[in-house]
Amino acid sequence: MDELRDLAAQLVDLAARGAEAEHRLADLTDRVNAAQQLANMGDYDWHIASDTNEWSDQLYRIYGHEPQSFNASYDRFLSHIHPDDRERIRAIHERAYATGEPYHMIERVVRPDGETRYLSSNGQVLRDDSGTPVRMRGTCIDITDQVHAEEQREAAAAALAEAKVRRQQAFEINDNVVQGLTAAIYAAELGDADSSAIYLERTLAAARTMMNDWLDPLEGNEPQPGDLVRNTPSTLDAPDGQRDPPAGTKAVNGYRLLIADDYADMRALLRMQLDRLDAFEVVGEAADGAQAVLMAAELQPDVVLLDLAMPAMDGLQAMELIRDAVQGVRIIAISGFAESAMADRVLAAGASRYVEKGVNMDLITVLEDVLELA
Repeated sequence: MDELRDLAAQLVDLAARGAEAEHRLADLTDRVNAAQQLANMGDYDWHIASDTNEWSDQLYRIYGHEPQSFNASYDRFLSHIHPDDRERIRAIHERAYATGEPYHMIERVVRPDGETRYLSSNGQVLRDDSGTPVRMRGTCIDITDQVHAEEQREAAAAALAEAKVRRQQAFEINDNVVQGLTAAIYAAELGDADSSAIYLERTLAAARTMMNDWLDPLEGNEPQPGDLVRNTPSTLDAPDGQRDPPAGTKAVNGYRLLIADDYADMRALLRMQLDRLDAFEVVGEAADGAQAVLMAAELQPDVVLLDLAMPAMDGLQAMELIRDAVQGVRIIAISGFAESAMADRVLAAGASRYVEKGVNMDLITVLEDVLELA
């Protein structure tokens, strides 16, 4: 009887110890879950043979699901990975599976509501005594807030750098353009036309040098079609009476010209210059590249005077389309960009000549040369 009482007492003691151990385990589990939730991290343990994955409660929450709501099989896991990251993540896992080396990766997961989260994950492959991989386990930390904060810092830094560049450009414009134009105006007011012209030429040269320098961010790549599309047309105001060309009734049987420039006053001044000569007839004016293509196809001009930086479609884009639309058309590019910066690219695209806009722009001589009239 005493022996039975001793055995019973031992059983009670063991049961008590088991209950205490279970309580301690449950308490530890609760503490781990609370800590993971606070740190916004979770852990996983994928059993390879059965394709069952034990996720912690917080890992389910990170993925946008209720805890323990499904078995996170490998395919189910991959379905949550951002499509652009899946092959990279699969390759990392396959390498770890083959080598047994630990891994670390940054992946994007897409929640059921469409939100994208960034995770920093690490893991290792566990093998049995024969060296066969049996489990893959690790932890995941939600770093979305850190990623967004870093993106904001980078955006702020980029905005600050851009503001500094604009300020420096403003200083350069003042030193090289505004002051040069002011000197030209003063010289003109004093009746010194020669000095005024010299100041204007120097100012144009300085402006072109600045534009060349500001093209450096293209990292040496030549401007491509579309790079010179303007958001808005030029809005410089013309002196009173110079906006529209004088009306004329000249009967012309000469070469037909189309002018394409987003600066209306430039078109008007070019027309005024050309209308004085019987050899040329301006048949149309286009305010942007797209309009130039349509008008060229309709009017079939012999020559197109084509600006490069225009809205809707730039000159490089328009040039190829115009050449396709008008058999044998000559295209003369007229631009404020320096010849050294743009001429080779423009001539390679099919232009007959490149002309810098400026005080001494001898367009008539260029036309006569291109049309072999001399």
